[in-house]
Amino acid sequence: MTYMINAWLDKPQPELQLVERASGAVVACWKGRRLRELFDSGLVSYEELSYANPERLKLVEKALILQMTCEELCGRCLYSGG
Repeated sequence: MTYMINAWLDKPQPELQLVERASGAVVACWKGRRLRELFDSGLVSYEELSYANPERLKLVEKALILQMTCEELCGRCLYSGG
């Protein structure tokens, strides 16, 4: 499976989605506090999402998949240390 990242970070309610490319299905979505935790943890940055090359975005996609899995399994951010 291949994925893509949709990010609406300049809206009043910022949102980041991880989408399965072939089907268009949203497999994970971060908003509000959960989205802030992703940025605070350093998992993603505005710069990476704005200017990243395809190889770097692939690494961010993989990190988001790991984050999504961790949240589903243990209910917390993988990268926050908490």
